[in-house]
Amino acid sequence: MKKRFLKLITIACGLGVAPLGFAANCSSTISNNAVANLTVPAGATCTLNSTSVDGNVNVLNGGSLILNNSSVSGNVQANTAKVLKLVNSSVEGDVLAGQVSSTLSLNKSMISGNLQCSTLTKLQSSMSSVEGKTTGKCR
Repeated sequence: MKKRFLKLITIACGLGVAPLGFAANCSSTISNNAVANLTVPAGATCTLNSTSVDGNVNVLNGGSLILNNSSVSGNVQANTAKVLKLVNSSVEGDVLAGQVSSTLSLNKSMISGNLQCSTLTKLQSSMSSVEGKTTGKCR
């Protein structure tokens, strides 16, 4: 129990440690690590630096996700996120950004699955690709 508590504190503080093999919540920064499924709490900002998510990412209402040199092997569910930003990063699954309220930014990044967004989503893309279908008004 004590080890698990220390791992949770480490995640919350964004300190680098050995790879994490469990689902995590992120409300600050995680660097040079690996996690299973990841949740960004409502209103929080999560920055992943050189980190891999071996599963899905769920960004709750008003939360923000910034991926720097990171990868997600599953989907990114960010329908009611404030900001979704990928820099030199990849998502193997789908990105659901149906009502991202501020910005969806792709810079030198790749989405292997589909990208879904709406008229509220402001897409900024530079040297990036979406291999699946792009649906909604984010073209």
